[in-house]
Amino acid sequence: MEERKIPETLEEAYRLRDEAETPEEWDFYQEHVYRLRKEEYRARGIRTEISSRRRERQSAIELSREMFFLEVSEVAGRNAGGGRRARTVQEEARRYAARLDTHAFLKQLAAPHSGAVDLYRRNYLELLRMGKPPSEAYYLSRIIGLAGEQEFRAALETIRRTGYPGGRLPYLVEKAAIRIRDLPGGMILILLTFFVSLFAFVWATNEWGNASAGTILFVTLGLIAAGALMLISAVFIVTFIRSINK
Repeated sequence: MEERKIPETLEEAYRLRDEAETPEEWDFYQEHVYRLRKEEYRARGIRTEISSRRRERQSAIELSREMFFLEVSEVAGRNAGGGRRARTVQEEARRYAARLDTHAFLKQLAAPHSGAVDLYRRNYLELLRMGKPPSEAYYLSRIIGLAGEQEFRAALETIRRTGYPGGRLPYLVEKAAIRIRDLPGGMILILLTFFVSLFAFVWATNEWGNASAGTILFVTLGLIAAGALMLISAVFIVTFIRSINK
């Protein structure tokens, strides 16, 4: 087995790790980064054994997030053509990127092997490169979800042709569902709406037989309104359930 140099300083460990030519060599020097980090923390009085590895991972997460935001700003500014408008578009793109990253991290916490963060970032950047506005790129990224590479490329091709990953109506419904879900307590609001409309529908149905000629019109309108509201809430609930795996 080829002898590898043992780094003596943290800077040297980083340099050797970044110059590694194979995954095994990278892992070897990464372990020395953890070791030297731990020694540094111990010298500062930090006693936690796993603090060096945890902080190293946290640093990598923060770096990847920073690089993602930089790329988002660059693409959004290039699309806007520079000037004051470019700064406005960049701010909007970063705002939606932060919202998308929060959603992606929650997905990845629930399913650590899903790669949700990388997949959502890929979606957003590719849609921005296509020239989509930040808000539209955000909603399309959420709708495409955790798609594999082949499925993702097919969705992009459909968006280029029609503007939507599927039909226009499913896109508008799912976009509206995402907007509601992004609201604090949005899912609870939809569930309450469904059960209230169900109660109103049952009540109007019971009143139908006892309604006088003067109130029959109001009972009929109540039935129609409650039924329509219940149907709309049910559509949103089904959309929420379907989007759990996205």
